[in-house]
Amino acid sequence: MRAAPSFYSDPHVQFLSQLLEEINSGLIQVPRFQRPLVWDWDRRRELLVSIRDGIPIGAIMVWRTAHATIECYRQLGPHFLSLPPEGTTRQYLLDGVQRLSTLYGALHRPVRTAPVDLFEIEEVDEVFDDGAGAISRDFEVFYDLTTKEFVIREDAEDDARLMPLHLVFNSVALLRFQRELSGPDSEHLIEASDEIARSFRDYKIPIIPITTDDVDMATRTFQRINSQGARMSEAHMVHALTWSDHFDLRRKFSELRRELLAPVGWAELDEDPILKACKAAFGLDVYKTNAQELSDKLRVRRAVVQEVGYSLRRAAEFLWSRCGVPSPDLVPYSLQVVILAEAFRLSPDPDNNLQELIISWFWMTTYGELFAGMSGDRVRVVLGDMREMLRTGRPKWTWQRPFEVKPLRQTFDFRAARAKAFAFRLAAIQDQLGPDREGSQILADAGRKGLVQILPWSKGQRDTYASPGNRFLVHPAYAAAFREALLAGLIDEPLRRKHAIPDEAMGALMAGDFPAFVDLRHRHIGELERRFVQPLVSQFIDGGI
Repeated sequence: MRAAPSFYSDPHVQFLSQLLEEINSGLIQVPRFQRPLVWDWDRRRELLVSIRDGIPIGAIMVWRTAHATIECYRQLGPHFLSLPPEGTTRQYLLDGVQRLSTLYGALHRPVRTAPVDLFEIEEVDEVFDDGAGAISRDFEVFYDLTTKEFVIREDAEDDARLMPLHLVFNSVALLRFQRELSGPDSEHLIEASDEIARSFRDYKIPIIPITTDDVDMATRTFQRINSQGARMSEAHMVHALTWSDHFDLRRKFSELRRELLAPVGWAELDEDPILKACKAAFGLDVYKTNAQELSDKLRVRRAVVQEVGYSLRRAAEFLWSRCGVPSPDLVPYSLQVVILAEAFRLSPDPDNNLQELIISWFWMTTYGELFAGMSGDRVRVVLGDMREMLRTGRPKWTWQRPFEVKPLRQTFDFRAARAKAFAFRLAAIQDQLGPDREGSQILADAGRKGLVQILPWSKGQRDTYASPGNRFLVHPAYAAAFREALLAGLIDEPLRRKHAIPDEAMGALMAGDFPAFVDLRHRHIGELERRFVQPLVSQFIDGGI
């Protein structure tokens, strides 16, 4: 059996009341890379039922560090949290946020005098203003002493028999509540209130501490053990390390998406390429630089995030206007976004010569699948090539092996960079032969759904059906009509050209030879792609391909 890593401390068991008090006093904090309130009421109720019935709810994991300082939430819904006492070891909650957020909110008396910071609550639709300050409905939990079920206010029918759950750790308040119970069932109600209070007072939870000052180790540990599957990205950790009253990275990213990227159709760009573009702007290694190093840079120069936002917008506009790429999910490699963002940060308004070089670079890295399995060292070389090209206005291509156009796989998979290049070529053909960028607009509107399989499925001809030669760029709304016309031979010569169907392929189709049709069309499109790529490569490599 393998020994536990040295940074793990011995687990121990704590009463639930002690654990919640440590959160209340600031001894355990909830870092801002966590999402504290994402469980709905049904899941919270299940947790409370487990404690009522004495069922284990799993261990809690905390990160203990003497030096690493992570920005943490100051509120949990309507509850304000204390700062950690001076000189104490920092403890950050890594695993168990949903469970402890549920329990802390349910077992503490709601505070109505201070408004809730909606940023602290994921489920903002659960918040209302009662005139005395906002409060989440889900925070006030009651125990129905008759049905012995947990309810929230709007689910309650008889308020007189509802015991506020926050009384279980307050003996004086609980006794006062019990004295006010009256009626023939008062004795049973008091007994039920004592039982539920004992359930929570006697409940114990295992604590697993991880003791390390290595931020990356804590990050990796969180990613591997988080039981709710809400993985922490590097952006979450950088956000926690850089947060202040004047700078909130996640909000900044949201503003960039809304104000700069949404108008050009890039609102869904992931945080990862934005973060990598920030690293590139600082001259850092986009892979090897850790969260702490990037955070140190951002604290000194926060304006780089806005710079990157503008450069990403320019890259998005360029990809659409010059390459026919309408959205970030259709970019063959996310690293292309990072490199292009750095290019347009350094050269916001490149001349025609540079634009042509950037276009050629984009298609070469796509058709050559340059970024497949790319290492950090190779990305640094590619960034260096791009910066040199921008500085000199001359092509720069540092690559260890001869350039080659990667063959398109026999089974079409739109997730592959090479398959996306195929789709863009079909769109470009339609753009050249039709009005108003017809093909590119189909990709913009329908995305991968615009790559339609036209020939019907036939037993024993799976390869024919799955082949790239059976993929046609057609808006889904018109796919059925196009299929009917094609199979009946009712499409004219201009329409055949728009869909890259050579005469010999059409002849095979009319003869009922579907495999030959698909193969001939596949080969024809491959030749069109080669003619497109050849002059681009020739700019960078003597003799081209």
